Amino acid sequence: MTLNSVHLGPCFATRRKVLVSLGGGALTLSGCAPLQMAPERLELPAEVQRSSVRFQKEYLLTAGDTLEVSVWRVPEASRVVVIRPDGNISLPLLQDVRAAGLTARELAEQVRNGLSSRLLNPEVAVIPQQVRQTTVYVLGDVRNPGGVPLRNAMTAAQALAAAGGPLRSGQERDLTLIRLADNGYLEAIPLAAAGWAQPQAYLQLATLKLQADDIIFVPEGGRSQIMRLLSDFLVPLQIYLNYRLITEAL
Repeated sequence: MTLNSVHLGPCFATRRKVLVSLGGGALTLSGCAPLQMAPERLELPAEVQRSSVRFQKEYLLTAGDTLEVSVWRVPEASRVVVIRPDGNISLPLLQDVRAAGLTARELAEQVRNGLSSRLLNPEVAVIPQQVRQTTVYVLGDVRNPGGVPLRNAMTAAQALAAAGGPLRSGQERDLTLIRLADNGYLEAIPLAAAGWAQPQAYLQLATLKLQADDIIFVPEGGRSQIMRLLSDFLVPLQIYLNYRLITEAL
């Protein structure tokens, strides 16, 4: 993890430079002169909850994606196409083919099967050329839940602001980041610890860098709601809108 400096000016009683364990560049709060003092490490809370099963990501094609559909040695059957609003693409010999909601691999198999009645052992490749922008999600008790382009929400604070912030009943102290970890488990990581002062919580949100398909969840009823989200909502309904989560055979 990279440590990055955050300068607190005289408007804070502690007047110390704080080092944050996750985040990007330096943050200077408006109206406060930067100070150079001994660093203090600010840690994420240790409590992490995990899904009971593992997953892997596969990008799902959607309307507006541009694809190259290549049929080996049959250039007249190959095309660069855009998925239409109805979810279909048009190809020679096949006419309309359903593409939205499939992976590139699944679409290639579907086209191959369709061409098999016209061509001998066709070899098909589907290459996404332009797809929708990467997204993060803010869900739960916020004013405007849903997806936010990652380029507009590089940090947790920016994502919450884009969603209009928590409603009055939202439990800000229980803000949670849900992320698909490298080991394949969905992890629910608390963003603030009980008893944290407001500057600590603000700095955590303002410096925590988000990744594609991260979910910031604002619960109404405390942390007990987080496990229900993981087990009853995310897993069966596959809330990752850009990706399908596929249970691995263990």
